[in-house]
Amino acid sequence: MIEIILCEDQVEHQKNIEKILQNILYEKNIDYNLNIYSTGEELLNNYNQGADIFILDIQMDEITGMDVARKIREIDKNKPEIIFTTSLIEYIQEGYEVRAYRYLLKPIQYDDFKKHILSCIDEVINKRDKFVLVENKNETYKINIEDITYIEIQRKDMTIHTENKIYETKMTMDKIEKELKNHNFYRCHKSFLVNINYVENIKQYVAILDNKEEILVSRHRFKDFKHKFLSSLGEKLC
Repeated sequence: MIEIILCEDQVEHQKNIEKILQNILYEKNIDYNLNIYSTGEELLNNYNQGADIFILDIQMDEITGMDVARKIREIDKNKPEIIFTTSLIEYIQEGYEVRAYRYLLKPIQYDDFKKHILSCIDEVINKRDKFVLVENKNETYKINIEDITYIEIQRKDMTIHTENKIYETKMTMDKIEKELKNHNFYRCHKSFLVNINYVENIKQYVAILDNKEEILVSRHRFKDFKHKFLSSLGEKLC
């Protein structure tokens, strides 16, 4: 079951998105539940967590879609995917802050929406039950890969940083890099493996995460890292 929330204050656009969504998911035989709200305030007052995908109109009165997204990122630790709909592209920079999955321009087109919503659903399904097992003395931790912001190592002393916790373990960087090779991680330095999804921006030889932590990028890897980062942004905003 895919839980989807649509928040759109213009009835015409709301009905159009609802119809397109219903047709696509019926065609693909995807089991889903759709809740629809007309204002950001109504959504936040009724949200109890558990959604997989939000489809948010950015330009709503009082509480905007961007405001809703910021609040969702604060209260929902499950990291639902967020798709913005908008008539303007001027809000794209703000979207980095809330890690938007896609921006779709209005009026929503069937083929464009179909491509991105199915890709988003695949992302939701694929990230369910994706964990890495980490041992520390007599304890074993199951860490959700999506929660890992970066990993650092000093000799064989590894520190795994997540949004809410830090784990210490003994492991080589090469080993964990292989475990994470199909995820959006990049070895930006001999001592650091960073989750590109959490990189907010980059400057010379430094990656700045969305929590403002700074991660070193080695000189000889900077060009390739910058390319990976920009490519990741391009995928999200197309």
